[in-house]
Amino acid sequence: MDRYRERAAHDWSEDSIRLISTPSQTAMKTFYFVQEIGHFRTKPGYFTERQQLHSYLIVYTLAGKGYLDYRGKQYVLGPNQAFFIDCREYQYYRTDSHDLWEILWVHFSGSNSRSYYEQFAKFGSPVIRFGEEADAAELIRKMILLHRHKDVRTEMLASQYLVQLLTQLLLATSPMPQVDAYLPPVIENVVRDLDRRFQEKISLDSLARRHAISKFHLVREFKKYTGYTPNEYVIHSRITYAKELLTYTDLTVGQIAEQVGMDHVSHFIDLFKKRVEMTPLAFRKKWQRPQS
Repeated sequence: MDRYRERAAHDWSEDSIRLISTPSQTAMKTFYFVQEIGHFRTKPGYFTERQQLHSYLIVYTLAGKGYLDYRGKQYVLGPNQAFFIDCREYQYYRTDSHDLWEILWVHFSGSNSRSYYEQFAKFGSPVIRFGEEADAAELIRKMILLHRHKDVRTEMLASQYLVQLLTQLLLATSPMPQVDAYLPPVIENVVRDLDRRFQEKISLDSLARRHAISKFHLVREFKKYTGYTPNEYVIHSRITYAKELLTYTDLTVGQIAEQVGMDHVSHFIDLFKKRVEMTPLAFRKKWQRPQS
C-alpha cells in the first residue's frame, strides 16, 4: 500500500486562517466532520502536492487564479469555481505567481462522504462553477467561525453545513440552466405518459414513436433531466407502487406483481430485493399498517 506523502510551500499571508480540528468519537461515528479548514491569501510560492491522505477536500476560489493537477488532467481555477477531490489520489495545486489565489477550503470526512464524492465524480471533472444563488463560500466561512469559537453545537452544525455544501456541489453539476426551467416539454410529456402507463408493457421504440423523438435522443435527454433511463423510471414506479400495495392491502405477492405490470413473480421479487434490499414479504412485515 502506498504511504502518505506530501510536499508543500506554506506561503500565505499573515492574516490567513488555518484551523485543525480533532473530532470527537461521536462525530466520527455519526456526523460529517471537519479535519482542517481555512482561508488563505496565497503568496507566489504557494503549492501543495500530496497522496494517500484519508480526507476529502473542497477548495473554493474567492479571487485570483489557481491550478490543479488531478487524475492525469490539469485545471485552471478562477473566482466562484471550486474543486472537490479525494485526497487519497495524487493531487498538486498551486497559485498563479502573478494573479495570486485567494481560497476558502475544508478537509473533511465521516458519514457518507465517500458516497457524495462518488456521485459528484460522475460529473467527470473535479472542478465546477457555482451560480450566483449558491452560498458555498458563506457555508465555509460559517464553519471557520464555528471552529474558532467551539461549543457543544459545533460538530452538529458543522455536519449540517457540510451536507449543505455537498448538496450545492451536486446541484452545480445538474444540467438545469435555472431554477424555474425544469423539464423540457417533450420530456415532461414522456414522464406524464409513464406515470399513467407504468403498469403496461411499454417498449422504448413505441414510446419514442408516441412522442415523435429518436429513441437514442429520448434515452439521453430523459436520463439527463430525470436521472433515470425510461426503463429505470418504469421499474422505480412499479417498485414504489408495490410498496404501497404491500403496506396498505392484503394482496399476495403474486397479485401485487400482476398489479404493477410484471408477469413473473420471481422476477418481481428479484427486482424488489435488489432495489429495496429486502424481499416483498420482509418489507410487508416491517411496514404494513393495521387494517381499520
